[in-house]
Amino acid sequence: MNRFDLQPSFVFSPQPMYMIGTNNEDGTPNFCIITWLGFSADSGPCLMMSIGGSKLTKTNILREGRFSANMITEDNLWLADYFGTTRGEDGPKQAIPYTLERGRKVDVPVVGESHWIYECRVKQRVPLDGADLFLAEVVNIQIDEAYRDMDMEHIELERIHPVVYSPYQYYAAKDKLGEMGEWKQHFEGAEAVKSEPEKAV
Repeated sequence: MNRFDLQPSFVFSPQPMYMIGTNNEDGTPNFCIITWLGFSADSGPCLMMSIGGSKLTKTNILREGRFSANMITEDNLWLADYFGTTRGEDGPKQAIPYTLERGRKVDVPVVGESHWIYECRVKQRVPLDGADLFLAEVVNIQIDEAYRDMDMEHIELERIHPVVYSPYQYYAAKDKLGEMGEWKQHFEGAEAVKSEPEKAV
């Protein structure tokens, strides 16, 4: 396989997308898009999020230590796009209608149009050179009743229709490719391969 080198930058970073909800100092809500986000495990599930530069969302999190992460899906994408392309420092984001709700375990604003919501409380902040990294405990997850019958250990993305961000573009992520452990079905002669524990060197 021929490859070329790309100088590391912020350009290529396909990511899931979330609307991050925080409380402004006056109690009004603020939402923005953050794509530098992932998950980790500690004593319980945690969300990791990096926020660079000057953002009202970061100011709010530093002051209150809590936020919501509202999954962006195909049916709420353009609401999220509005939140992500306007600045909270310029005033309240009220140009288009949406449903404002509150967290059930953490006092944070949540988007009523979101089907999957994480209510988070910051456990640790790591100041970086040009950003802040937040490690937050997932205190509660709100999930649309439409998914109550879903096996939460085998989440069916083709039902949820999450959106993936690939810089300045949005893509759908909904086609299931297979199940974990099906690799033998995709390699000719794979039945001859034996799985053995790795030996210490």
